[in-house]
Amino acid sequence: MDLRPDPVEIDQRKEAERAWHDAVYHAHARSAYPASAAEFEFGFIRHHLTPFCDGGWSWWADARCQAVAAMGDVRGLRVLDYGCGFGSLGMFLALREADVWGFDLSLPAIEVANLAAAQYGVSAQFAQMDATNLAYPDGFFDLVVGFGVLHHVVKYPQAGAQLLRVVKSGGRAVFHETLWDNPLINLARRFTTEHADAGDVHLTDRGIREFCAGFSDVKLEKLYLLYMLKRLANLPAQDHQSALRPRPFWKTVKAFDQDVLRFTPFQRYCGEVNIYLRK
Repeated sequence: MDLRPDPVEIDQRKEAERAWHDAVYHAHARSAYPASAAEFEFGFIRHHLTPFCDGGWSWWADARCQAVAAMGDVRGLRVLDYGCGFGSLGMFLALREADVWGFDLSLPAIEVANLAAAQYGVSAQFAQMDATNLAYPDGFFDLVVGFGVLHHVVKYPQAGAQLLRVVKSGGRAVFHETLWDNPLINLARRFTTEHADAGDVHLTDRGIREFCAGFSDVKLEKLYLLYMLKRLANLPAQDHQSALRPRPFWKTVKAFDQDVLRFTPFQRYCGEVNIYLRK
């Protein structure tokens, strides 16, 4: 029996996923970037880098703040925003003097990202590209980054090998993802997860390690048990004029989580993960 993936089926899956994301990005294109780089940075920090318990605008910012901190000083680095969507992560790093490239399967997203890069005057260029056939040279990037993208590409053969190929020897990759190794969290996600038709794969420890097998060092920083219940809480209005409103209850839950996760066996049940790779 031939167990190799059917190329026709893979192409059909990619086309369906591209069409879904094209529609989403087209619908949100006008609101993707504000007029000034300063406004963009302000919103990016509140949305992606201000922990939820501190009043941030996203459930995922706690982990993403840690991931960005781990990237360190990016000045002068060649950075790839992997599966970039509108390119907001790459744009943020470009404003910190990284030389940024980005790719995504969706052309509408790429067009918006390139317009914003020109508007803000940063060193960033974005291209429509397939993760299984990257056009960049071997060993080109010092750092590859991505928020919530691997769960879209792990199902495609050669995507992992292409990622490895474009990272230079000694180079790094940093990703943030959700984890699906805890059956109780997975049950809750049935009632909270949106975008079921976006082509998502439920990432597990094993699946991530298989995708990243070519890297010399693979570290999975697993995060949050009870703190995953933040996903049931309402998000604030994204008002640039209002001060952040910390959430003391969720700060207590997060602190309790951190104490519990000192016991390594519990980490396998976490709901989020930061992935740190070195070639």
